Amino acid sequence: MYYQYNPGGITWGAMSWGHATSGDLIHWEHQPVALLARGYPGEITEMFFSGSAIADTQNMSGFGTNGKVPFVAMYTSYYPVNQTLPSGKTVQAGTQAQSVAYSLDEGMTWTTYDAGNPVIALPPAPYEDQRQEYRDPFVFWHESTQKWVAVLSLAKLHKVVVYNSENLKDWTYASEFGPMNAVGGVWECPGLFPLPLDGDNNIIKWVLQLGLNPGGPPGTVGSGTQYFVGDFDGTKFVADDTNNPGDNSTMVDETNWMDWGPDFYAAATFNGLSMTDRYIIAWMSNWQYAASIPTSPWRSAMSVPRKISLKTINEKATLMQQPAKGLASLETSGSYSKRWNRFPEGNKRLQLSGKTLDITLTFSNSNPSSALSATQFGIILRATSDLTQQTRVGYDFGTRKLFVDRTKSGSTGFEDTFADIYYAPLTATSDGKVTMQILVDWSSVEVFGGEGEVTLSTQIFPNDSGTDVLLFSTGGATSGVTVKAKALRSAYDGSVPHRHAQA
Repeated sequence: MYYQYNPGGITWGAMSWGHATSGDLIHWEHQPVALLARGYPGEITEMFFSGSAIADTQNMSGFGTNGKVPFVAMYTSYYPVNQTLPSGKTVQAGTQAQSVAYSLDEGMTWTTYDAGNPVIALPPAPYEDQRQEYRDPFVFWHESTQKWVAVLSLAKLHKVVVYNSENLKDWTYASEFGPMNAVGGVWECPGLFPLPLDGDNNIIKWVLQLGLNPGGPPGTVGSGTQYFVGDFDGTKFVADDTNNPGDNSTMVDETNWMDWGPDFYAAATFNGLSMTDRYIIAWMSNWQYAASIPTSPWRSAMSVPRKISLKTINEKATLMQQPAKGLASLETSGSYSKRWNRFPEGNKRLQLSGKTLDITLTFSNSNPSSALSATQFGIILRATSDLTQQTRVGYDFGTRKLFVDRTKSGSTGFEDTFADIYYAPLTATSDGKVTMQILVDWSSVEVFGGEGEVTLSTQIFPNDSGTDVLLFSTGGATSGVTVKAKALRSAYDGSVPHRHAQA
């Protein structure tokens, strides 16, 4: 995994590619910086913005030597000063252009393609004036056309452009997509990948995902991630059932949000796995307050890696997400399970506590018309004994939405919008059941609703003393309540699996 990294601080600057490797997507080992800002720590002449990497197994790039398979990274070069590059090309200060680098040791060390970079110097006509807002290439192999494909963002125009190549060096513009659905802020970090619909390998749909900053899900401030489902023929993406930009309230209702929380951005999938093994990971933060969160010496974290699939729900292809199975390797012998046929109104402290938990809640509102039935049900996490600190994860039966309330979650005063309540639509099953899987970490809560058709990710910064767990039922009783919880150990306790692979 490669990620945006500042070698000189914990806020944005000197953008480079950090690097970590894993054999199971859960236990990670830090590696040396993969691509260091050119000139750092002196005058920087090139920063390495977001991008992606692939294994060029047929050596179509020609970078491979002595039978070694080259890994090729495609990234945005940001040039802060006017200059003539080693390739002889000239660039103006502020330009964002697309470049490549290659590795002959499975991604551990990299050589920039100085003889040809940037390989895409300017946006396609008539958008050349967007050279300062043109970034984040996602590259992949398209089997049926036998070509490489790169998708990248014309950020301020809310467009994704598609390029084709036979050798990863020479690129031809193919098409554009957008603007459609949510168009707040800028579009960034696009990704495009195929998934079988309903597990049928004969019905393949394509998912285009991209970040917005600002302009995230309803009720959030700052950045977020949306997706489109459609068809792709190797050159052009056509989305199903999309709306042209218009009245913003209408657009938001129709937008497919990859995550309904405030802390899921710049999502990226892993190349090189089968179509049915598509995993995604995101930066679990928000540009609204990323530079202000109360952590030291580290800053920011990634979401739990998620396996994604497509399922038809209410006649619509919907992205499903589940935590990577490797998460089970962190389970300890500590577990908790309890059931109530009828959970009374009020709070109940459980014989369960901790900072790292995997909790599954199942419940129902068997008689919603009754005045004695609950209006909300859920769980209180990372709580102090007097409940002055608490994070509430619950479900509102009236609005049919799950929610995370972090208004009293601990340290919240570092930024005005952080203390808030976030919602995600979730319909109960035909028999009235609601299921939520909740992953609690030291400074985050990730909620998977239903079968994973909605997720909601939030950061929290609680005091270490708050580890209590309670259930709550508001406005009446809740039926058929089941709680199953497992305590999780740290992924950094040294228990790294013996199998080791480049992710």
